[in-house]
Amino acid sequence: MKEKLTRNLGLKLLSLFMAILTWLIILNIADPVKEKNFNDIEVSIINENAVAQKDKVYEVVSGNSVNVTIRAKRSVLESLSKSDIKAVADLSELSVVNAAEIKVTVPGHERDIVEKTQNISTMKVSLENLKTEQFRINVVANGEVASGYYVKEKLASPNIIEVSGAETVVSKIKEVVVEVNVAGKRQSFTDTAVPKVYDNNGTLMDSDKFKLSAEEVEVTVNLLQTKTVRLYIEVTGEPYPGYKYVDKDFEPKLVVIAGEKDELDKVPYISGDYNITNKREDFEDQVNITDFIKDDVILIDDNQTAAIKVKIEKMDSKDLSYDSSEIELRNIPSGMEAKTGTANMHVKLYGNSDYLNMLNKYNLKPYIDLKGAKVGTDYFNVGLDLPDGVTLDPLSVMVSVSGAGT
Repeated sequence: MKEKLTRNLGLKLLSLFMAILTWLIILNIADPVKEKNFNDIEVSIINENAVAQKDKVYEVVSGNSVNVTIRAKRSVLESLSKSDIKAVADLSELSVVNAAEIKVTVPGHERDIVEKTQNISTMKVSLENLKTEQFRINVVANGEVASGYYVKEKLASPNIIEVSGAETVVSKIKEVVVEVNVAGKRQSFTDTAVPKVYDNNGTLMDSDKFKLSAEEVEVTVNLLQTKTVRLYIEVTGEPYPGYKYVDKDFEPKLVVIAGEKDELDKVPYISGDYNITNKREDFEDQVNITDFIKDDVILIDDNQTAAIKVKIEKMDSKDLSYDSSEIELRNIPSGMEAKTGTANMHVKLYGNSDYLNMLNKYNLKPYIDLKGAKVGTDYFNVGLDLPDGVTLDPLSVMVSVSGAGT
C-alpha cells in the first residue's frame, strides 16, 4: 500500500500544486481585487466637552468631510456603501495647532480590506471664548385676527432665553423672536414656536452657530373683542375777560375700543372735557383720547389723539366810570362802619353791542358785599347786577372797616 502511495510522488505533488494554482487563478479572475472611491464622508466629532471645559467653543475650519479610497475584493466592495464607512475626529486630542486626526474605519469589514487611503488626515478647528447672554423673547404675530377682534397681548414662556456661543457670534445678536400665526383667530389660544435669532442687520442667524436654553417656547395670545363708539369733546372754563367762546370742531368723531364683551357693553360712547380758560384767540390742539377712558377697555384706534379747533372771538366793550360814593356797601357787619378809599372807579363791560347799548351808569349800580368782613383795610371785589351775555373785567377796591365810633 505504501508503495502505491509513494509511486510517482513528484508527479503527484506537481499535479496538486497545479490544481491549487489553477484554483487561485480562477478565483482571482472571478473575484479580483479592485478599488473604489467613497466621497464626502461626513466626519463625526467626539469629546466636544473637552473644548467646553475650557470655556471655549470651536468652529470647523477644514476637514468636516473626507474622501476615502478602499482596495478590496470586488465582492467586498460591492457590499459596501458610504454609510459603512466611519470617519471620526477626537477633540480631546487636539494638537497645538488645533488639529485632530481623522480616523477612518469600516466596522465589520476591516479584515477584508486590502488597503484604504484618505485625501486628508486632520480636521482643523478654530477656538474662541464662550459667551452666554440673556435676551427677552419678542413675540411677533403673523396675519390678521378675525374682524371684530384685537390682540391684547402676546406672552412667551419662558420670556427670557439664554444664548451661548462664540463671543463674536453672540455679540452680533440683536433680538430673539418667536412667530405665531393669528390669522382668522376669534379666541385666545396657546401654541408652541421655535425661537429665531436675528443680528443687528435684521438677518436671520445660523442656528448651528450657537445654543439656546430652550428649543421651543410656549406662546399665549389673548384676544379682545372690539367696538366702534362715538367720541364727544365738550369745552369747559371761560375765555379771557372780553372774549367769548364761539364754536369748536374735532376729529375723529368715531374711535375703536377693545375689551371683554361685558365691559364693552358698559361703554356706549367716549366723552371728555377740554378747558379753554383764559384763551383769547382761535387755536388748535391735540387731545389725548386715552385720558377720557375710565372703564376696563382700551383704545386701539389708529388715532390715539384727537385734533381740536376752537374759535374764540373778542366781545364788544363799554367803559363806565363811578365815583366812590356811588358804590353801595352791602351787608356791613353789625356794629361796624365801612368806607371806600378810591376816589373814582372805571368799569369795563363786555358783550353784544345791542346789550351794551342798553346799559349805563344809571341803570347799573356797583356794590361791594362786606358780609363776614373784619376790622381793617382790605381789597374787596366789586359786583354789578349784569344781564346774561354781559361780563366785566374783575375789579376790586380798597375798603376800610372799623368799629362804630372809632
